[in-house]
Amino acid sequence: MPQLFEQDRLDVWHDGSAVCVIAVGSHGDPLDLSESEVEVLIVKLQESLEKARS
Repeated sequence: MPQLFEQDRLDVWHDGSAVCVIAVGSHGDPLDLSESEVEVLIVKLQESLEKARS
């Protein structure tokens, strides 16, 4: 995952059949991600989607 400030939240997980995503900065604003950070996030999304489908 990308380097974030301590209170920033960026995570992807599956909960049953749902894929959950959170991307919020420490001040409550949406996170601005670089191309490489988005690519890492996409991989985690795909992994969570596979788990949710199984």
